[in-house]
Amino acid sequence: MSDWISRGALGAALLLALGCSEQVSSSIACPDLCTDQSATLRDTVLTGALVLDTTFTGFPLLGGSRDIALVARGDTADVRIIARFDTLPSTFVPPAPQPDSLIAFVDSATYLFRVDTTFHKPTVPVTIEAFDVDTTAADTVPATLLPLFRDDRLIGSATYLPADVKDTLRLPLQKEVVLAKIRAGAHLRIGLRMRTPVGQSASLLVTGSQFQPRVRFRVSADTTVKPDTVFPSSHTPKDAASIASSLLLYPLHAAGALPPPPSDRLALGGIAGARSYLRFDIPGIVLDSVQVIRASLQLTQRPSRFLGGNRDTITVITQPVVAGAAVTDIYTASQFLGSVLAFRVDTLRLVPRDSGFRSVEIVNIVRAWRIVGTKRTPRALVIRAAEEGLLAGELNFFSADAPADLRPRLRLTYVPRRGFGLP
Repeated sequence: MSDWISRGALGAALLLALGCSEQVSSSIACPDLCTDQSATLRDTVLTGALVLDTTFTGFPLLGGSRDIALVARGDTADVRIIARFDTLPSTFVPPAPQPDSLIAFVDSATYLFRVDTTFHKPTVPVTIEAFDVDTTAADTVPATLLPLFRDDRLIGSATYLPADVKDTLRLPLQKEVVLAKIRAGAHLRIGLRMRTPVGQSASLLVTGSQFQPRVRFRVSADTTVKPDTVFPSSHTPKDAASIASSLLLYPLHAAGALPPPPSDRLALGGIAGARSYLRFDIPGIVLDSVQVIRASLQLTQRPSRFLGGNRDTITVITQPVVAGAAVTDIYTASQFLGSVLAFRVDTLRLVPRDSGFRSVEIVNIVRAWRIVGTKRTPRALVIRAAEEGLLAGELNFFSADAPADLRPRLRLTYVPRRGFGLP
């Protein structure tokens, strides 16, 4: 009972914090239960409504996206790509009427992949190298894979000038290596690394969701025989097909992936793919007795803790958590998000090195919270970067552990609801 009374008192106090800015009036009669048509707009800041905030890293999850960025920023940031081709053909169909023949010849072996030229197209020459990263060890662990990027495992290399970076890139592979893999019935697992001239940096977005990377090669000197094309496939781990599928194409972080930030700051984006979870406790009397006209999530940006990519432009997306009450783990809950299009929430474009006051309009989310209530879903948000895992730049904001005037907060503009009865 005391908790209910305290909530009611808090709600009443919030509604008394007025900021008159304009009158809402209309000559049209309202229904029995409606907004007061002549009410003054009121404004309040819910400074104590944020009850939990934290940052998670590792997004998008492994296999969650086939669009992966090659990043070359020296020791500051280095992201590579692993592609698995665990099923290689052993025979080909020669010109009729001969039966299928074993592949004993490989020529013009090429790794083909598509890039998004609208996303940070390189302005300097880039060299992309392909390495044989097949191993019997735990090959999803960076400590195992990174040592395989060495000269004796190099199986292809090409340098591209900025003008050469088109939608589809072709990287020549050593034909002897491909043939040896076919004959041995072995896996072909390719690790891509991008290099730039000393002191330069570049990013290249490989769009595996639109065009699967593939290996193409000739299997006969007879030009009437069509080249063979191999698409990604993954056979390990053998007892977990879903995990194996997520390893068809995935990023390998060699440098620049940051751990979660300290408790006094929230983080978005970066190579580690940080996103922040915020949960609010808003007394029911606040939302049930007013019509919310505007709702703003107010944040205070602070300069990024990471200097790499501090001039990148990051798009901030705010989404409601739609996980049910049964999902009590907030890390899991942060993966169940409402559609940006459905809630029409504003986005921000920010630069990591900047600082200052930021505001995001979330009125549609707050209105949905009133309708849904607190028993079905929490009143929680996730703020994340549209480019999470793709750009080195990481945005930082003050958290609930910061001084009061720097903490995240909600600002509501509203008018009272009219109770039952005629206007």
